[in-house]
Amino acid sequence: MLAEPLQTTLDLGVPLSEVTFCVLDLETTGGSVVDSRITEIGAVKVRGGERLGTFQTLVDPREPIPPYVSQLTGIDDLLVAGEPPIEQVLPALTEFVRGTVFVAHNAGFDFGFVNAALERNDYAPLPGPPVCTAKLAKRVVWPEVPNVRLQTLARYFRTRVQPVHRALADAEATVEVLHGLLDLSGRLGIATLGDLHEACRARGRPHYGKIRLADHLPRAPGVYLFRGRDGRVLYVGKSKDLRARVKSYFYGDARKKVADLLAQVTAVEGIRCATELEALALEARLIGEHEPRYNRRGKTWRRYAYLKVDPREAFPRLKVVHGARADGATYLGPFASSAGARLAKEALEEVEPIRRCTTAMGARTRFAPCALADMGRCAAPCDGRVDPERYAELVRHLLSSLQRPDGLLGALEARMTALAERERFEEAGLVRDRLRSLAEVLQRGRQEAWLVAAGSMVLVTDQGARVRLAGASVDRGDGAAPIPLPCPRERADELAAVRSWIASHRGVRLERVDVPPAEPVDGGRALAGLLAAVRASAAAPAGRRTHDHR
Repeated sequence: MLAEPLQTTLDLGVPLSEVTFCVLDLETTGGSVVDSRITEIGAVKVRGGERLGTFQTLVDPREPIPPYVSQLTGIDDLLVAGEPPIEQVLPALTEFVRGTVFVAHNAGFDFGFVNAALERNDYAPLPGPPVCTAKLAKRVVWPEVPNVRLQTLARYFRTRVQPVHRALADAEATVEVLHGLLDLSGRLGIATLGDLHEACRARGRPHYGKIRLADHLPRAPGVYLFRGRDGRVLYVGKSKDLRARVKSYFYGDARKKVADLLAQVTAVEGIRCATELEALALEARLIGEHEPRYNRRGKTWRRYAYLKVDPREAFPRLKVVHGARADGATYLGPFASSAGARLAKEALEEVEPIRRCTTAMGARTRFAPCALADMGRCAAPCDGRVDPERYAELVRHLLSSLQRPDGLLGALEARMTALAERERFEEAGLVRDRLRSLAEVLQRGRQEAWLVAAGSMVLVTDQGARVRLAGASVDRGDGAAPIPLPCPRERADELAAVRSWIASHRGVRLERVDVPPAEPVDGGRALAGLLAAVRASAAAPAGRRTHDHR
């Protein structure tokens, strides 16, 4: 008995010329691995085109062989009488296949029968995946051949041995077919065992011929761009192995969107990157520049929104806008959507009596106040209850609260708790969502502000690689401009990628920086604690949300 499974696979990066294949063929009493049994085994071991050995034996199935099987194979009950049963054959067979890659034509059949026999006799099964010459032929020579039956492929490759439904002869014919397929596979970039397995796993092949577009790509980390006939960028992605990742698309991705993309691809460009951070930032930057139609993020940044307060107005208010620029106004964001920005806006309006009406107002504009004025929730500059100077103080207090948010967050938290205690859970949940939207953007804004303000920065990864940042922009020597503040929405994903990578890599060391990074102390603890609490509350069962936060 075998205490451990046989090792029949090798490192996926090994060249095919160094792989030892065991090409096997079976004859059986029928097609079911449950009800049928093996009657003959033939196997050939090869490496680099050289034949290393053969294995052949008849097997007594200990059950009658159906007449139609005998007519097809020439193997009948009389021929197998006195031959060893499968339990006597398995020790020699398992030793023969040890350390090889299993190959068969329509490999699922032979691989399944061998493993079923091993399991019935308390042996560990052969690990997969097997290499199927029928599947490989569909990738390599179809539609040059009418079908991928072994007889058809043997004629196509003019094999010296023709398949005759006997195990060893069919195995030897499969060896020659395998060598022919591997010779042709080189033009499709199938050079390693990993490439071969991927090709055999491929589902369909309408665009498989385009796999050669990846031949020039390096086996290195970086960013890849799929381009169409007009040179336009259709998709941008990143990978630790450019060549392998791009090839994986052509091996047969079942998603319709991928099929549509591959139908339009005429060229693939690869940009080598020294580090993961460089690839992350470059991917985000290129998506923002090209807006590829097949990138989900290609246009989502256009939905990003900000909260804007313009102190130059006579009576400023909080506005949801879709762009940010250095115009003297204060911006908060970007938020992922206008809905998120509105939640934060409502949170601020809960605790600050800033006007909410959208009517344009000059210093002397007057009109009838709304109900919020009578409720004390608006300073009501519309009817002159507050002059521009006093209103400006309210705005300054609001902006100061964004820098030192302890009081602001505490007031919102107290309101949420009070609503929960009165069992007004739906209202408390709304306050919680507003609070979360505001707290998340405040925390993210603090981190990104010091990152941009640090100027020129050199980071050293735990692998010893150096990353240069200039105003939070990864400096690749390609002239990319530093990221400004407020961050424009088309570069928000790039800044977020840098921030997230630094936050998640504890082994990163700061080697040099223009301005030492420092996040404000005021409000930092309150932000962290509050975010942990509201996230836990949002994740809790519906009946316990916000109420448990007490």
